[in-house]
Amino acid sequence: MRPTIATGILTMLACLSAALPALSAAPTGFVTRQGSKLFLDGKEYRAIGVNIPHLHQAFLGTWFHIGQMYGTPEKAKQEMIAAIEDAERSNLKFIRFFADPGYPRDRAMLYDKDPAAYWRGMDELFALCRQRHIRLIPSLQAIPGPYGIFGETGQAILDPNSKTYEAVHRYVREFVTRYKDDPTVLMWELLNEGMLRSDVDMEGQPQLPAGVYPPGAVVREKGVREDSLTWDMMQRLYKEHAQFIKSLDPNHLVTSGDASVREECTSRRETFPNFKYRSDTWREWLANNLYAQPEPLDVFSFHFYGNAGVADASHPWAGMTDIEWMRGLVRCAQSANAPVFIGELGTGPNNRSDPTSKWLRECIPAMEAEGVSLMALWVWHFTWQPEFTIDSKTYPDLVRRAAEFNRLHAQ
Repeated sequence: MRPTIATGILTMLACLSAALPALSAAPTGFVTRQGSKLFLDGKEYRAIGVNIPHLHQAFLGTWFHIGQMYGTPEKAKQEMIAAIEDAERSNLKFIRFFADPGYPRDRAMLYDKDPAAYWRGMDELFALCRQRHIRLIPSLQAIPGPYGIFGETGQAILDPNSKTYEAVHRYVREFVTRYKDDPTVLMWELLNEGMLRSDVDMEGQPQLPAGVYPPGAVVREKGVREDSLTWDMMQRLYKEHAQFIKSLDPNHLVTSGDASVREECTSRRETFPNFKYRSDTWREWLANNLYAQPEPLDVFSFHFYGNAGVADASHPWAGMTDIEWMRGLVRCAQSANAPVFIGELGTGPNNRSDPTSKWLRECIPAMEAEGVSLMALWVWHFTWQPEFTIDSKTYPDLVRRAAEFNRLHAQ
């Protein structure tokens, strides 16, 4: 999110448009759901895209790490333009990004100070992606919201009279209504990996450090019990926020952004806040994953980082390979009549551990055979995680495999 230099950038984008040939049509039409499949223009739609978590913040010049990673806002913006262009050249179809205004310090730089400039910058980013034939999945990061700014707790998001609730709903309303008629949005996402927060006792846990707040801000350094969100609270919030988005936008689907539930999910729910660990059985874990993403959410979201081999005897899914347990979870979700979005797909412990991307190139056809609708590689042109970052030059075989998937399913 960097300061916009409107005239110069618009001129530059016009030059880029003239210089680069169009590889496909700009996004048109809205993706719809029929049972466990997605459709576009009457045909089943399946696609592979990428994650650029800091996309809009680097583009707008507000990302906290710009100086460390890029040097200047101008350089960061050019890097985001290059990342989008590389995605188009590579026939990757969408970008998932964390679409909130960022840390309190990032938020104060532009969104709080000059919201009109913030939205002009977002419009510019959307226009560039539209021009480069890339759809977007904005993860709105709506829960639990920026409660630390207001001196409130994490549970303030449940209170319609709180400042956190008001701020979150205002931002989501502004974002969703601005782009509700724009097919550049593939679908909306509530937040990143929300259910991993459930039944985690925040009493005494570190909060955001003072360095990510504006100068002079009063910062609470340790969490309190009321910062915790239980399973029932998260269920309520997922339902309410999905319905809120749908009330604003009849055109786009909504997904959760979840990874999967914790392996000890049941025991956390049953013993919170005095946690007593017990691993879920395989059946419990599958059932909890279905339970975790309630209607009116349209699309199940999971995150997979594989290449671990066969699970040992102590694991809930002992004897399975990671692709086998992924397959089981996907089939379970589809049996609930919902499409599957693998919102983060990467290699464990990182992509550098598999320099030829062998595991990911095996995983893609396995998930293709299971009918997975959407997959987003982790992570594209992301210097903050050099051990994970992918581009068309560093992992060419993987990118070609993704492009082949898209030629078959996303044209």
